[in-house]
Amino acid sequence: MIEFGIQPGTIDQIKWAVTDLGDAGEFSRQSWSMTMHGGQSPVVRHGSEHLRAVRVVCNGRLGLAASRTDAWDNLLREARLAALSGPETSMDVSEVPGGRMYVSKSHWDPQMLPKMEVTLRHLYENLQELSPDFRPSVTVSYYERTTHFVTSLGGQAAWLHGYWEVTAGGRQVDGTDFHGVSGVRIKGDGIPDTASLINDLRERFQWGNSRRTIESGQYPTVFLPPVAMGLLGPVLARLSGPALVAGNSPWKSQQDQQILSSMLSLFSDAAVPDGPQTGPFDDEGTATSRHPLIAEGILKHFVLDRDASRRLGHEPVGMGYRTSFNAPIQSLPANLMVRPGSASFSQLLSRFPQLLVLNGWIGGRPTNPMRGDIAGNASDLYWVENGVVVGRVKNAVISVNAFEALHGQLLEVGQEAQWVTQGMMQAAPGNIPPLLIDRVDVALKQ
Repeated sequence: MIEFGIQPGTIDQIKWAVTDLGDAGEFSRQSWSMTMHGGQSPVVRHGSEHLRAVRVVCNGRLGLAASRTDAWDNLLREARLAALSGPETSMDVSEVPGGRMYVSKSHWDPQMLPKMEVTLRHLYENLQELSPDFRPSVTVSYYERTTHFVTSLGGQAAWLHGYWEVTAGGRQVDGTDFHGVSGVRIKGDGIPDTASLINDLRERFQWGNSRRTIESGQYPTVFLPPVAMGLLGPVLARLSGPALVAGNSPWKSQQDQQILSSMLSLFSDAAVPDGPQTGPFDDEGTATSRHPLIAEGILKHFVLDRDASRRLGHEPVGMGYRTSFNAPIQSLPANLMVRPGSASFSQLLSRFPQLLVLNGWIGGRPTNPMRGDIAGNASDLYWVENGVVVGRVKNAVISVNAFEALHGQLLEVGQEAQWVTQGMMQAAPGNIPPLLIDRVDVALKQ
């Protein structure tokens, strides 16, 4: 394994002026992946990204400069110039302890490649057995990020975090119809065990082997983790700093009040070992930990970066992150955790004589997050009778209001939480259990 600590680097060359109030970070992200699809041999890829970023506050305005290659003195000069006409800010600089390093070990080693290939082929062969017409695709990846952070006040820290991810799935094409299944497993300290992933994919594929036609109407529906995470998007929008500062969130004055179902508890957790965004600090150098956002339906804390925290009179607690290297820092949770409930998946399916299971919808994101209305074409929808999945439902549009669904319509929170990775539809990674929602609108297309 590769030992890691603060290494002498160019970030130490920054020459802050006495009047400077700012911070700088040097970020590196590396990935190693092995992919197999279309019957081809496994393909190994290595990717790397690097970014230097400087922020300076001058007379209450924020200046930003970032580059992959520019010298630090150039970036500092550009950030000072940008601050002359930059946005107004209340941001201050985090109190990072001087010279602290967070020694860690990289979980990457070239000798892991044979183990990756064993996992890859095992998954691929199991998916091939689903059907002669099924087209599998499997990827085993390791992602690692290192951060070296300094402030104009003399603070300095470095840390590393890595995690493993297995993505598997595929689809079967029959004329104009196709049935796709996919799943993800994440683990912090080694390649995830794939037994549960294989079982999930095999089960969902079998569910889709037969078709069922239903009438338009309202149905109790189990939202599996990928779509349950989508329901939480409007919740995060109402909790986020920009909406609160702008006065757009109806929850601004509802701290310690009931806003969602008492069955629902959400946390921002930067300490969970397997989390993709785990670390001792956020991207602003603010110390992180586990913070309740909503506890049994009661609003406990907002999602605030340093600027929003100071504007609203809160102490920063480490929720300022970039969605990508080139993106500005936003108010985001570290790893969004939903506390699992007591119901097993089979118990959820047995709550009603007839219900639906939703695992994917195309376009399922709100056009107005503050209102929370979401509608999308169900790409992975199944019909359940007496606790047994009996077939796949096609040509259905699912419509729901996220806030109503997570308040009066939430019937049960499932036991089995799974990771949903950060992406186009999710600003932060989440560990989400299934949610049973009552009276979900389903419209069948002709």
